Amino acid sequence: MKSKELKTYNLPKEDVLISEIDAKPQALFLFLILIGVLSLLFRAPTAYGVTTILFSLVAMAYMPKVEIIGFYQDYLILYNRADRNNCFLVYYDEVSSWYYSWSASRDYLYIEMEDGTTEKIEAFSKTLFESHMNRVLKEKHRKAPK
Repeated sequence: MKSKELKTYNLPKEDVLISEIDAKPQALFLFLILIGVLSLLFRAPTAYGVTTILFSLVAMAYMPKVEIIGFYQDYLILYNRADRNNCFLVYYDEVSSWYYSWSASRDYLYIEMEDGTTEKIEAFSKTLFESHMNRVLKEKHRKAPK
């Protein structure tokens, strides 16, 4: 098997990132900016609009970008949240199946490998994770066990 855990500085440099999932809620901040602009246009108290816009801009500028999964042409990279120096490189052809498991307390993405091992990563949005995974591994998606 070519899939393995490695240090982030050992990742292949020549491949181009297709897409990624990160924990920074960019869409939420853009929505808040839109709400702030609309509140200024519709004569709501100016302080609300300005505060909402400033909060969103500061959060977008200074909140760190925390990568969770990076998608490349032949593989994906699962970043370890506990130790940002480690990651797991998963080749698409070595995945036997994957599924998303959600509960009230925690969500996880499970990737089952051909050698019988399972890689698990904490997740936060079923729609986001499944749409990205379906782009590269749609035929290997299965229902979560109960």
